Amino acid sequence: MKQAAFHDPGWLLLFLVFPVLLWLHVRYWRRRQPLLTLASLPGQLQATRQLITPPDVLFALRLLSLAGIVLALANVQTATVSKQKVAAQGIDLVLAMDISASMQIEDIKPNRLEGLKTVISRFVAGRTDDRLGLVVYAGESLNWCPLTKDYGFLLRQLNQLDQPTLADGTAIGLGLASAVNALRTSQAKSKVIILLTDGENNTGFIEPVTAAQLARKHRIKVYTIGIGTTGTAPLPLYDLNGRKTYHYVPVKIDEPALRSIAQQTGGKFFRAKDAATLRRIYAEIDGMEQSPTGYRTQVQHTAQYRWFLGAALFFFVLGEGLLLTVLRSLG
Repeated sequence: MKQAAFHDPGWLLLFLVFPVLLWLHVRYWRRRQPLLTLASLPGQLQATRQLITPPDVLFALRLLSLAGIVLALANVQTATVSKQKVAAQGIDLVLAMDISASMQIEDIKPNRLEGLKTVISRFVAGRTDDRLGLVVYAGESLNWCPLTKDYGFLLRQLNQLDQPTLADGTAIGLGLASAVNALRTSQAKSKVIILLTDGENNTGFIEPVTAAQLARKHRIKVYTIGIGTTGTAPLPLYDLNGRKTYHYVPVKIDEPALRSIAQQTGGKFFRAKDAATLRRIYAEIDGMEQSPTGYRTQVQHTAQYRWFLGAALFFFVLGEGLLLTVLRSLG
């Protein structure tokens, strides 16, 4: 949508002088000049030959030129108004990943950990304007990547993850508490943790229920995901010669605890038994946790004074040309 307005409207007061100039022209200047003879015009125009004088034409052109200058000084501007959709404020979101030894189980190909890293990479690629962080835990926890908008850095940190990074075990409470600590001082209106595990809490000095209470206290929403098939799953083992064999281990996921964490904090519990389900879960969370959007009004001003200066110059040159040619020959 375009709008027009004068940037310096004070110059328009000069138009008040124009009636005075017109009165002076008719009252004094016009009487002193000879009339323009229009003998060459058709008969019906002969009667009007006394109405037009050389100064009339020249005065009109100069008045138009002066009007163009005044309008140029007043600086007419057109304003193009547009609305742009923008994120009002991003979300602060921490991914809390279980990297215990059981994440090497191959019920999700190539294994749980690598499959999860692939899904998280896609999840990160779809985010905009959010600060993302990464906490890893096994028998202990580590803030692997602080909150950042540098998604490239976060993905590099993610790809460097490996199971031997931490002591083995599954300290869900400690992992969740570390994620809460990463968000504790955040000023974002929306703070979210996505906690994933393939087991049950079996170590650590913080219970999951205590960590959930901390999250609730700091108004942090927690989504929990239990990953792994049901029954037993193949865990790869390597002998001294590097040969790989499989040991089938029972899959034990503390679903009641994960469900309780989600319910206490306003989140949701998910169960992923394969890679496709895991992808759908992260896609669903991605849809639920989008940055709120707003609209920013952008106004672009374009000065139009050049058109009026051009018109002023045109009328001035035309008037002077007539003065030097036609009007002089008639004088």
